[in-house]
Amino acid sequence: MADGRRGARVRLRLVRGGGRPVIRLECSTFAYDGGPVVLSGVDLAVEPGGLVHVVGPSGSGKTTLARLLAGQTGAGSGAQFRGALTLGGDRLGFTGGPADPRIDPAAWSSTVAYAAQRTEGQLSMMSATVAEEIAFGPANRGMPTGELRAAVQATAARLGLTDVLNRDPRRLSGGQLRRTIIAAAVVGNPRVLILDEPFQGLDAGSRAEVARTLEVLRAAGTALVICAPMLPGSVAPHSRVLALAGGRPVFDGTFAQARTAGLERYAIGTEGSAPDLRRAPAAPAVPPRRQVQAGTPLAELSGVSFSYRGENSRRQEKVLRGVDLRVDPGDIVGLTGVNGSGKSTLLQHLNGLLRASSGTVTVAGQPLGRRTAVGRLAGAVGYLFQDTDQQLFERTVLREVAYGPAAAGAGRETAQERARTALAAVGLGHTAGEHPYELGFVERRLVAFASLIASGPAVWVLDEPTAGLDQRGRNRVGDLLLDHAAAGGAVVLATHDGAFADALCTRILELKDGRIFSGGARRGAGGA
Repeated sequence: MADGRRGARVRLRLVRGGGRPVIRLECSTFAYDGGPVVLSGVDLAVEPGGLVHVVGPSGSGKTTLARLLAGQTGAGSGAQFRGALTLGGDRLGFTGGPADPRIDPAAWSSTVAYAAQRTEGQLSMMSATVAEEIAFGPANRGMPTGELRAAVQATAARLGLTDVLNRDPRRLSGGQLRRTIIAAAVVGNPRVLILDEPFQGLDAGSRAEVARTLEVLRAAGTALVICAPMLPGSVAPHSRVLALAGGRPVFDGTFAQARTAGLERYAIGTEGSAPDLRRAPAAPAVPPRRQVQAGTPLAELSGVSFSYRGENSRRQEKVLRGVDLRVDPGDIVGLTGVNGSGKSTLLQHLNGLLRASSGTVTVAGQPLGRRTAVGRLAGAVGYLFQDTDQQLFERTVLREVAYGPAAAGAGRETAQERARTALAAVGLGHTAGEHPYELGFVERRLVAFASLIASGPAVWVLDEPTAGLDQRGRNRVGDLLLDHAAAGGAVVLATHDGAFADALCTRILELKDGRIFSGGARRGAGGA
């Protein structure tokens, strides 16, 4: 059944199984702490062994739905939930008032596990090994030691983690870390697993690892609910899709039906599709500052090698091996490679966060020395981490975006004017007075881009700039990159988004074993 009427009430039941649902969410309305309603009209029933994809653009209510299924009703923090949660045979009704039932998180999570969007944020930070991380939850719930040890070993074997049980979880690859978080969630054999963007920022191999892990769980009877901003590129055609827009259901049906349901009108695209870009770049709101003479690269790595101290040893682990890279005005350079191949390490040499063990790094015509202050490079190189939330710290959006120009010496009025211009360029002029963390995920990412634009560096260095973005945000970022390059700036980005790289990049390079292998094949914006 598909229903495009906004406000339509949608009942979703999964195909597998003929028994009663293991969990059901009836949400008439939900609002955070006296704010506007962010989710309404949902009736979602999940049966054992079922699979449902909840898709929708940023702000559509996906994460709110996931948290409600996970028992996080916000009753103690001022949120108002009107509806019901049914788990097994127990139905809890909510009216949005102080008499609403309170859910015991430990008891609920033993049946309904939740893996949130940010994997690093779910690490206990108290575990020295993967085995301890998996055991952390059930140990705190009092599981006997012998039973706990057996559960950890069985879960690790089932999810392919046996070989890394003694590793530090903070030193794992993206795929290993995501599987560790899932293992920690399911070690108690929950009947339902809720995942918020489980494939974000993963390479193809790691995505396949996680997908195999989830299929093992589903085949054993665990019901899966997967939230994401876009339709998956491929999945079993009988799996179900619930599409949200503006906090309301707009589609309910099979994956095969969703592919032809015209969900693009709700800004719901499909993973692996090319971005929809403007045909011609526009002049950037704040032109990048050119700090080199004609013919001189904006940045260059020559014979760069770099080593980290090995885990649990004094040996050095070489991550980069004799890397050469030249970045000229107009370049959009895409760095690809598996998780752990050295992409982020290479990027962090361009802005001085890391210093080469050997070789030279030149920025704006000046070689970087061991004592070159990172702050001196801010006017030439702007850097966005994969998790741009790490870079947001001011109490208003305007102050956040104005910080860079002010730190570079601009007066208060000039800095704020540049900030307003940059915010208008990314479509967020109306958010100047809001706190950055009151914005949605895509808007926060665009605030970080506005900070780059306002500061005016010639080189943008971006780590997974499209990870977690919906279709509209992905298109906006693509246009910003093209505008910057057309104005004489340059972009170096690490990405697993092959379709995005193909559409924009003038060069796509692959890092493997610390070396650049595919040397400069031209595609996308500068190619044929």
